[in-house]
Amino acid sequence: MQKLYIDKSKKTTITCPRCLFERNIDVTKIKHDQKILKGRCRCGKAYEFTIVYIKKHRKDVELLGEYIIQEKGVKGDIIIRDLSMSGIRFENLSLYQISKDDTLEVKFQLDNPKRSEIKKSVKVIWVEDQNIGANFIETQSYKADLGFYLNP
Repeated sequence: MQKLYIDKSKKTTITCPRCLFERNIDVTKIKHDQKILKGRCRCGKAYEFTIVYIKKHRKDVELLGEYIIQEKGVKGDIIIRDLSMSGIRFENLSLYQISKDDTLEVKFQLDNPKRSEIKKSVKVIWVEDQNIGANFIETQSYKADLGFYLNP
């Protein structure tokens, strides 16, 4: 099932899982409380998708990092794919499986002139194969570094 991430623009693109036809959609008329939505492509394929509303600005990045699953002590390497003041999306490069609700300590370095090191605890909120979304547990530390880095 596709997840469509929506920001202030209220527009997104949905891709047919069969023919890969892309269609731009405006979600202003879709109710926020709908969990699973259904669509049909022009090729006839029916599919389901969910909408995730993003509250904070996200920046696409490609930053190498590492994680430790706090409950198990398991370590692994990651690539941070996007970053916001409230969380991250990353790709797990390790074979070890990360699960929803795991608490991780992530460490990575920003590609800013200061090369600021960020070391934060996160809670995993979703997992799709090797792609993982997580929220920062505590958002005050590094606020200046992240805020300046994420400023559009």
